[in-house]
Amino acid sequence: MKALERFLQNNSARYRDCSDPGSLPGVKKKSFILPFRGGEIWFEHLDGMYQYTDLATEKLKRDSRVFLLPSKPSHMGIVLDETLVTEALVKEIASLLCDERKRFMRVCFIGTDRKIQRMFRRALYGKSSFSVSFINDFEQAKEWLVSE
Repeated sequence: MKALERFLQNNSARYRDCSDPGSLPGVKKKSFILPFRGGEIWFEHLDGMYQYTDLATEKLKRDSRVFLLPSKPSHMGIVLDETLVTEALVKEIASLLCDERKRFMRVCFIGTDRKIQRMFRRALYGKSSFSVSFINDFEQAKEWLVSE
């Protein structure tokens, strides 16, 4: 509950009592493949969902049917800006990233603070074989994801 209270203190009041959370811009935003510098990156947009982490989890599960396909890019950017990241959401993301059906090469989390970064490091420790980075700038994240 502390995380929700801290999140609400740091964010605009207009998102606290949303009558229709399904209409939030973050819910409508599509995840996509971005061709960049000769490679492809899958960007999973879970940003702008504020305290509605159940919507973020639903969107992640829906999108996982696509990004876990072997034909999809193995470089992934996960955008979490302006979304309350809970332990349950971290576990769900980590579980999908470590799925046996898909081998990721690089994963970048965009829009996370140090506390969330620690949560992801703990969840992925010993389970992942891909490189992980935490970058708050979208352009720098793209550069890191395609650099080798």
